[in-house]
Amino acid sequence: MVIAFAGVAPAASAGAGCPVAPYGLIGERYARLGGAATFGCAERPEYDVYRNSVWVGRRQTFGRGQIAWSPSQGSTMVVAAWRVGVHVHFNWGPTNPFSYDKFLVRGEYTNIPGKWFQATVRGGTGGQVKYGLPWEDHLRFAVEGCDTTAGGSRCRQSWTIGVIAP
Repeated sequence: MVIAFAGVAPAASAGAGCPVAPYGLIGERYARLGGAATFGCAERPEYDVYRNSVWVGRRQTFGRGQIAWSPSQGSTMVVAAWRVGVHVHFNWGPTNPFSYDKFLVRGEYTNIPGKWFQATVRGGTGGQVKYGLPWEDHLRFAVEGCDTTAGGSRCRQSWTIGVIAP
């Protein structure tokens, strides 16, 4: 299932009763997607993420998922992954100022080395997918926006920071 990205709500009281309160863009996405009811409480404050010793954004881990700010793919780009029962969800956007013809969504099974899948999803500035996962496993998600060209695809900003749905 694919759901278009909508606006962001304020983070006020999203994590009421949780000892660590999400803030900024991560806190806004946490609140918009249901806060503690969806993700559980934050396990620790958000932290810097590096790729090949280069800072690429920030991530926060919650009891039932992760949210990351991935500014290389757009100054307000946030990705989120979480589990509800046998379903894992992955949400991303907005990619402003970029808009894409399609998105490549990659899921990697963290408990099965080398096992991953990739799906192509309609473009725009964001989206969401949902997968059934009836067995105990964790999926790490990332997304990349691409435009269709005469020679294939052109993907300008690379993959986002990965987030895990436990």
